[in-house]
Amino acid sequence: MANACLFIGWNRPHIGREKDAWSFLTGEATATLQKFRAEGFFESSETIALTAHRSELNGFILLFGTRAKLDEMRRTDAFEAFSVKMGSLFDRYGVVPGLNREGIDAAMKRIPMDP
Repeated sequence: MANACLFIGWNRPHIGREKDAWSFLTGEATATLQKFRAEGFFESSETIALTAHRSELNGFILLFGTRAKLDEMRRTDAFEAFSVKMGSLFDRYGVVPGLNREGIDAAMKRIPMDP
């Protein structure tokens, strides 16, 4: 059961790379992530495009799974290649691990409570 997430975010395509960026994102990147899901690295995902809002975050993909499997996926050659390609196409590309509600609840149970 998913207790963690992996946030894959970006700002805008690099100037002059717009067509390549969107083509990669909707084609090869989607296929790569579907393969990772089929291999059991994560359980579900959501791709989000944000409307204009004066920020440096304009889109992201959120993967849900277990911490161990998401960490394992990030260390594969295929994910590193995916990240290098995303970084070459999108400004402010980044990957950040995190916890979903179940993961937060489990982490909170490990914190000693004051008497």
